[in-house]
Amino acid sequence: MSAYAVWMDSEKAKIFKLSETGIVKSHLNKVVHDHHTGNKKDHHGDSATEHFYTELAVHLKDADELLILGPSLSKVHFKEHLKNHSAKLAEKIVGVEDSDHPTDNQIVAAARKFFTTYNLFHHPIQQSQ
Repeated sequence: MSAYAVWMDSEKAKIFKLSETGIVKSHLNKVVHDHHTGNKKDHHGDSATEHFYTELAVHLKDADELLILGPSLSKVHFKEHLKNHSAKLAEKIVGVEDSDHPTDNQIVAAARKFFTTYNLFHHPIQQSQ
């Protein structure tokens, strides 16, 4: 079983795979081919962003549970991208939360806390005898 926590903004993603064997971190940067603009606005819908979201989805393909964190609308746009292009992965999203610019250790701590809390409330109810 693999749970993933992804912190992302419009330019990059930090990916943390949490499993029984440990935590593996990777990262992905958005590649922008058009250098004519210095505009840092959220570029939802442009080809570089769509490619970024598609590539990020590939990194997350074996997720059983997915928590998406970030400071901007990119996390929401990524969720919508998954609903439209990778419905099976979209079903694995268990949370989308605001998070400014935490350290890697803070991201892992937030993920551990989230998944512990989430799992406490989402296990099947045991019937007492």
